Amino acid sequence: MSDNIEKNDNEMIPIIVSNSYLKKYYLDERLNVLPKEVKDTLKILFVKLTEEVGGIVEVSFDNKEYDLVFKNYNNDDDYNYDEINANYKLSKIEREYSEIFNQIAQFCKFKLNGLV
Repeated sequence: MSDNIEKNDNEMIPIIVSNSYLKKYYLDERLNVLPKEVKDTLKILFVKLTEEVGGIVEVSFDNKEYDLVFKNYNNDDDYNYDEINANYKLSKIEREYSEIFNQIAQFCKFKLNGLV
């Protein structure tokens, strides 16, 4: 992906994704500037979450609101997915690590809109 993304006010840009089905974790390459400890913490948090509750967890940057959007979802045929626990744990992560997520949102606001 290019550093200069054409701005689309309705665009949601995935920046962190953890997928229990594919056993994969994704961190947008532009966030490689984060300290190693922060990147490691994010990976541990989201991989552990998807291992515990299943499904897919995604943190996206909302180009319209300039904020992060946290969501989790599952495949239609995944009857073991624990939606209530997933929502609870994801909101807990969002609250406990709000300072990090606020800084990531500010970084995305400028970096993903070509302002730096």
